[in-house]
Amino acid sequence: MPQTVDVDIKRKTMKKIVTLFVFTLALSISSFAQKADDAKDALAVVNKMFEMMAAHKPAEIVALHTPEAQLVAIMKNKEGKSIIRTIKAEDFSKNFAVKKAELLEDMYAPKVEVSGDFAQIYGRYVFFVGGKVAHCGVNAFHLVRTDAGWRIAGASSTMEPQGCTEAEKARKAVVAAK
Repeated sequence: MPQTVDVDIKRKTMKKIVTLFVFTLALSISSFAQKADDAKDALAVVNKMFEMMAAHKPAEIVALHTPEAQLVAIMKNKEGKSIIRTIKAEDFSKNFAVKKAELLEDMYAPKVEVSGDFAQIYGRYVFFVGGKVAHCGVNAFHLVRTDAGWRIAGASSTMEPQGCTEAEKARKAVVAAK
């Protein structure tokens, strides 16, 4: 009789362990799927902003940002000294109010990280004006989840007119064909 009780205890313990494992696995899969959806949704906001820039729609650009959003542009002057400009999203959007040329920003290999209601998107980009490379650089976007969905809370970009790699210069034909 003592062996039967011992076997029953082992079976019950094993059932609990297997149940706990299956439950943990299900939660992990669900969490991973949610993070993938969040990453896709956050990146879609950044891509939508690029589309609205190209479409010269400043109100739509502003709507993709939080009311307090600020953007930082980092560039070099002729002497090689860094110039840093910080502007509000609304002021940034005014750059696209009047169509002066065809614009296209291609952030070609973005890296997306999500942690709860915060997302970070980072990567190099090529900016085209009239089908020609104007400059390249690095974009870094911080997004927050709001009741209205993901919104850009802040962004920083380098603007490097002479900083395009040969591969980035070659992207022109690929991107212009889109």
